[in-house]
Amino acid sequence: MKKQWLYLICFILISGTAFSQPKQKAPAKKALTGLEKILSGTDLPYEMKNDSLAVIPYKADNIESYDVIIQTVSELYIVYVDLSSTLPGKLTESLYKYLLQRNGYFDIVKIGLVDDGSFYLRADVY
Repeated sequence: MKKQWLYLICFILISGTAFSQPKQKAPAKKALTGLEKILSGTDLPYEMKNDSLAVIPYKADNIESYDVIIQTVSELYIVYVDLSSTLPGKLTESLYKYLLQRNGYFDIVKIGLVDDGSFYLRADVY
């Protein structure tokens, strides 16, 4: 009878250790990129598209909504907005020409027109 109890206790101990679940490890926190560190300090809502590209959605009184796009290249931060989607129908050909003429007066802010008709305002920040 004693042997049976001994076998039963050994069986319970062995099965308890064999079928026990391993301790769950805490998930490792993802290291923030330079762009994420800067954006997290602004308290603005943002969405990271990849390590070097972020989109900040804005809503304003006069403009329904627009996205500010921030991209990093090495130590250069490029901030731009697609004005074509922001102001549909308000950017005429004469206004394009005027803005492109004014483009020469800015050192950092650039205005551009893409082949498909999209119009961008871009700022390069070091």
